[in-house]
Amino acid sequence: MAHAEKRTYDKRAKKWRYRGRYKLPNGKWGSVSRDDDGKPFYTERSAEDYAHGLEVDVRRKVFLNPQDGKITVADWVAIWIESIELSPLSLRDYKSRLRAVILPVWGSAAVRDITQVAYRTWELSLRKQGYAENSISGVRTVFRTLMQDAVASKLRGDNPIPDGTAGRRGKYKSKRDAEEKIYPTAHQALLVARNGLALRGLSMYALVLTSFYTGLRIGELAGLTQDRLQLDDRGRGPRILLKYQSQYIDGKPTLVPAKYDSERGLIINDGLATLLKELVDSKPGEFVFTAPKGGRLLIGGDFYSDTWHPMVNGRAAKPTIRGRGALPGIRPVVGIEGMVPHGLRHGQKVLLDEAGHPRVAVEERMGHTLQGVEGTYSHTTLGMELAIAASLQATWETVFSLPGDGAGYGPVPTGDEPEKLISQESPRRRRKHPQRPGVLLRNAPTGSAK
Repeated sequence: MAHAEKRTYDKRAKKWRYRGRYKLPNGKWGSVSRDDDGKPFYTERSAEDYAHGLEVDVRRKVFLNPQDGKITVADWVAIWIESIELSPLSLRDYKSRLRAVILPVWGSAAVRDITQVAYRTWELSLRKQGYAENSISGVRTVFRTLMQDAVASKLRGDNPIPDGTAGRRGKYKSKRDAEEKIYPTAHQALLVARNGLALRGLSMYALVLTSFYTGLRIGELAGLTQDRLQLDDRGRGPRILLKYQSQYIDGKPTLVPAKYDSERGLIINDGLATLLKELVDSKPGEFVFTAPKGGRLLIGGDFYSDTWHPMVNGRAAKPTIRGRGALPGIRPVVGIEGMVPHGLRHGQKVLLDEAGHPRVAVEERMGHTLQGVEGTYSHTTLGMELAIAASLQATWETVFSLPGDGAGYGPVPTGDEPEKLISQESPRRRRKHPQRPGVLLRNAPTGSAK
């Protein structure tokens, strides 16, 4: 049974220290020399009572070995990351958030020592350093999943990372303060496409219009192969048969399944079908959308800084320099300054909602699944799809009938370009690494994060 043993004399406290002994689930003897607050036992009774409580936990099968919780977050991550099953893209994001944000601060801390207050303090510091809410939410999800599995593995008794559903704490934040999504009208999308035509040719022109009139994501468009086009109307309308998206895996552009495994066939309007047929006839090859010289379209930092940003926000004229001729100025599209490629997808959703199409058909087209009873009993029919194609074609014809007098464009920018946009979700910022939340991190190393 549980008992206590005298250990060493504490010269500073001028007291003897004791440790408790108790039977582990495997029948061996375990020992404990500090309580839950990290304070040593200075009486035989306190050590024995604590050890007895641990033996009760063993019999009730809720025992957490204090020694197990000493494992550092870094060591636990090395074990945990091998146990989770994720898509290649999700696994890449998990590893990136762990490596760049979580481990520099928490890697040396013991799993058992992380507290909710310490985590909240750290999350607040991320906001002050300029991290976007979307980025913080992603980090929180990874950290919470990591700690939830630590609880399941009996490394600690609770999860210190909030799930986001708890009651509001602290300062009230109006929902109106949330970042507003920027999306274009059909006319603004056409103006962006025309800028793309001037910058990168027919492929970029068609990519912008395809994104707006289908709602496909930029990665799905970059990974669209020509054999996934069904441009002849076979009684069901011309279609794009979506299966893959292009994403960087281990630094290389790779075809992976469409996001959320949302493989689907999207009906498209006749105008877009004609444009895509013209595009693939002009450049036969594997992919529908290509780089200006026919190579694979890479959606990386250069794409956003050299192509997307000028298409939307315009670009000042550039003089001739060694190895490159003069570049003409590009006019910005008024009203959508700062829009990211995903804004075209938002524009498609708004367009369909304004036309009053059934929600089930709209959500299926967007690659979403309706939840609850509505999702169980609602179904998309061919008639619904044909109605969507007819509606999109009417918008197409209306927009293309407008005079090309430059209305909707702003003046060509002058002077230096603004900061380059690197990513559509997380613009690269000049910021310091996350800092430790100080004394709230019990037993954390005192060195600064590197």
